[in-house]
Amino acid sequence: MAVRCNFSSFIVEQSCGKITPDRLLEWKSLLLSRYTTASMAGYMKNVKAVLNWAVRQDCLAKNLMNGITRGNFRNKDKDRIITMEEYALLINACPNQEWRVIIALARIGGLRCPSELQQLRWKDVDWEQNRFLVHSPKTERHVNHATRLVPLFDELKAELQKHFLDNENEFVIYGYQKTDWNLSNPFQKVSDDAGLDKIACPFRNMRRSRSNEVVRRWGEAMEKLWIGHTADVMEKHYLCPLDVDFARVAVRNAE
Repeated sequence: MAVRCNFSSFIVEQSCGKITPDRLLEWKSLLLSRYTTASMAGYMKNVKAVLNWAVRQDCLAKNLMNGITRGNFRNKDKDRIITMEEYALLINACPNQEWRVIIALARIGGLRCPSELQQLRWKDVDWEQNRFLVHSPKTERHVNHATRLVPLFDELKAELQKHFLDNENEFVIYGYQKTDWNLSNPFQKVSDDAGLDKIACPFRNMRRSRSNEVVRRWGEAMEKLWIGHTADVMEKHYLCPLDVDFARVAVRNAE
């Protein structure tokens, strides 16, 4: 019987009594042939949770995922910094003001896309106090992490103000409210028009780029407040040394 990538289909096919470590390894190999290591690790994590539930329901005597490594969630090959020079090219290549705001919110505001962009409303923007309120579905289960306040950085404020003057909708990004929020293909069109090479994981890398800038300019405490990372997540998944960091070391060594 062919193994399917979708684990729910796999469970339906097998029934609990037919799930074996060998079948799980076969399924893992199929995932690796089709997805990145990071994506595969996510699937494996979910599978282990399902099997833990099956053990608690007495459907399985033990979790057959025990002893099967899930891999690393981080795929460093796709990590990159999107520079401010590239940001300017992207902004100039946008087809409309809404897309300029999408990229500004991701690259300058450091928002998660699509979850945090999707929920942003004009009532969340405090023009007088020069800040806006971000609702974060990803972290809302943690105490005091359902929302955070982010400054209206100059580059972001300029794009938001232009959009505000021509927007009578409740949501800041309204063009995608009734869609699946798949922004990868439209972004790639913008990137192509900007004359840039294909950017893998563009929204995650724009957020990573801003995270690094905030740490270097305002410190880790402000990164935690404005971008919304714990120190551990920031260190493991977002911070990366830049050429300027190595250059600074070289200058100090020469002194």
